[in-house]
Amino acid sequence: MATANVDAQLGIATRPVTIDLPPKGEAMTDRAIPETHHDLLDTPISVALATVGPTGYPQVTYVWVIREGNTLVISLPEARQKTKNLRARPKATIFAADPNNPFRTLEIRGDVTINPDPTLATLTEVLAAYGGTLDKFAGPTQDRVTVRLQPTRVVTQG
Repeated sequence: MATANVDAQLGIATRPVTIDLPPKGEAMTDRAIPETHHDLLDTPISVALATVGPTGYPQVTYVWVIREGNTLVISLPEARQKTKNLRARPKATIFAADPNNPFRTLEIRGDVTINPDPTLATLTEVLAAYGGTLDKFAGPTQDRVTVRLQPTRVVTQG
């Protein structure tokens, strides 16, 4: 809650006005991904995945993600640093920005589970969501894992 006075320099009478505001920088906070921002996950755009590396510093990389209800699903190679980071500390943040309005954003912090994907079912599903196919995928297909992020905090802007 904030109290503001109307600017007297504009010649407008001043009086206290009480406004209910969320904390600075947070338009909406919850554990559910709001429908108003589903498009940022359902549209084939890259999103940032932030993990904590072995030195304690953040590691951020772009990934492709699909949404299954309120859970985010990613396919990663087992050998990559981001997978090692998630195994050591199973928490992550996904950050998506609207390509048409960079001030409309979605930040999802959450707990992570990792499971093997020996049949590449998750990779195939993610590729399909981004208009790709397994036979044309140039990345590694050996030792893939499925990463599921369950939100613990969701912050939206715009």
